[in-house]
Amino acid sequence: MPGLNYFQQPELSAAASDLVRFDAASIRQVVSAERRREPDVWLVDPGEYERNGRLLRDSESPRMLAYSTKDGILYSTDGCNACAHRVPLDQLKKFAEDNELRPELVEHLLSLL
Repeated sequence: MPGLNYFQQPELSAAASDLVRFDAASIRQVVSAERRREPDVWLVDPGEYERNGRLLRDSESPRMLAYSTKDGILYSTDGCNACAHRVPLDQLKKFAEDNELRPELVEHLLSLL
């Protein structure tokens, strides 16, 4: 899927790739419902979609993040829930720390911005 960045090299099965597309669509529905603009950057953690050949339907932490610089909104999904939080770019690390987002994912997202 174009526009997606991967935290690690993606070696996903077709079924896991379908879950990535589903999660992206879930975030897009939140964006649309709030009448916001499409996020500028999308980050996928392939390890949260498939591990040791086992498909993961959901995860305990966000497995896809998206950020809109125009709206200052961070979107995330764990496979079950998609949510949006207004977080200024300069407060993203603090927000991640306060909400137990994996710091390496947030760092990677920031490097893409």
